[in-house]
Parts: sequence; structure tokens; C-alpha cells
Amino acid sequence: MKNIGEQATNKLKIVGKLLDCTFRNGTLKTGSQYESVNFTIRTTHTYSGREETSEIPVSIFATPTTSTGKAHPGWRCIQEMKQMKTVQEVGEAAASRISLTSANVRENNFVTRSGQLISGWQINTPFISNGGNISDTAIFDIDIFIMDMHDELDREGDPTGRFIVKGGVVQYGGKLDVIEFVVEQQDYIDFVQRNWNVNDTVHAGGHIRYTSVEEKRTASNSSWGEEVEETSTRTARELIITRGSDEPFEEEFAYDPADIKKAFNVRKANIEQLQINATNKPAAKPAAESSKYSWE
Repeated sequence: MKNIGEQATNKLKIVGKLLDCTFRNGTLKTGSQYESVNFTIRTTHTYSGREETSEIPVSIFATPTTSTGKAHPGWRCIQEMKQMKTVQEVGEAAASRISLTSANVRENNFVTRSGQLISGWQINTPFISNGGNISDTAIFDIDIFIMDMHDELDREGDPTGRFIVKGGVVQYGGKLDVIEFVVEQQDYIDFVQRNWNVNDTVHAGGHIRYTSVEEKRTASNSSWGEEVEETSTRTARELIITRGSDEPFEEEFAYDPADIKKAFNVRKANIEQLQINATNKPAAKPAAESSKYSWE
């Protein structure tokens, strides 16, 4: 089996216009300086025969040097970005084009003051380059350990026609992130259901979507009379699977479910601690390990 300490393939490629930038700087507890930048890339490309525009937020965090004393490439990129032009400042035509070829996705969980867990993911990159004449794109290639697969349901509990694959993504040091992927096209859904199974390690590739979606519903506050149509906007932040491995990885390249379970228990305890910190409750202990693999 594959060593849980070996990081899974986790590569994103994003090319587009620099929409906005926010810079921060400070000092770490070690005394080292740091700088970070949160920025957004606007990318328009064709997906499943239709044109789609996403505005994808990305982060870079860096100190002047790496742990080995070498100049940190991320630090240099942050300095270069301070000279770039954003769409907000100069408009679409004159804004800088940037390319990310070594970005990665990570789970991002936080807890509200009421103790509610908000789960999601974020994109980080060690550095950027000039987008030049490269066509807009927003794609991912990630190896995942399948923890669950099920039909997507709407708020009323009805199937949407899409399919969810919940994948464990092994990060540096054996840390486990749990991220949901979406399969939209029926022929792709059929393939995944026939060839992929829970506890398989597979490769998934596809399209990054970060758009605003307008939703309409009909509401009525009375037992008679006309119904009122209400419109709301939500952010669709999705990783859409459009390709992948034909079959699960062979045993020597696949993660051991027992190792994933251990990493999952550590993750679960960390999330519980986040909730405890938010509500000032006593500390929790990691969940007891079991030979049964339930990914709840």
C-alpha cells in the first residue's frame, strides 16, 4: 500500500486576469517576517460546450527565506504582484494576466461563535507567473481516497441529477483533508458508479467553478391569492469531475483504509477542538479507532 506520509497528487492550473489583490504583512512568533496576498483571478473558458466565467480566490503566504535559508519564491512573487494591474484599478483590457501552474486545494473549516461548523476549501499557490498569451483555464488533477458517493439532493431533499464524490486528499505529513467533488454529466456519473467504489484510491480531474448563481423560488405567506417569486444569489464553489482514472489504483499505489481512518480521526478531533474553542467547552479526545470504516 502507499505510505500515508506520501502526499497525494494535488495540482491546479489557473490562467486569467488579475481581478483584485489584498496584501498583509506581520511578524511570526519565531520573529520572522511574513507577507501574504489574497487575490482573485477572473477566467473565462469553455466547459461542456458552454462558456463560463469564474472569479477564483487564491492565497500566497511567504517569509523572505525558506527553512533551508534559500530565497522564498513566494516572497518574490508577492513583491512582483504589488506592481501588477488589477481589473478593479484599470479595467479588463489593461489588467495583468497571470498563470498558476503549481497551485493546490486544501480543506478550509471554521466555526462560528454559535459553534456551527462551516466546511469548504481554499486554493493556495507557492508562486505565480506571467499569463502572457496562454488561454484562460481553471482545471485540477487530484488523487483522492473515496470516502462516500451519493446523489446530490436539493434543500427539499429531491435529487438534482448530479452526483457527489467525497474524497480524502492526503496532504503533507499525512494530514487528511476531506473535499467534495461533483459529477454533472450523466455518462460520467454512469462511469463513476460502475467503476469507482468507496475505499478506492483514484485520480480525478476536471474544472474549477467559482461563480454566482441566481436561484428563484415561489413563496406564499397566506393560504390564498398570488404566489410571490423570490430571487436569491449564492456562490457556487465546486470542483467538477470531467475525467479520471479508468479503474482504481493498484494496491501498491493506493492508500490503506486503516491509515486513512487514523488520519480521519485526527482530523475529526481537530474539528471538535475548533468547536470547543468557539464555545469554550472542555477539550475533546480523538475518536477511538475501529476496524470499520465509517466516514461520518
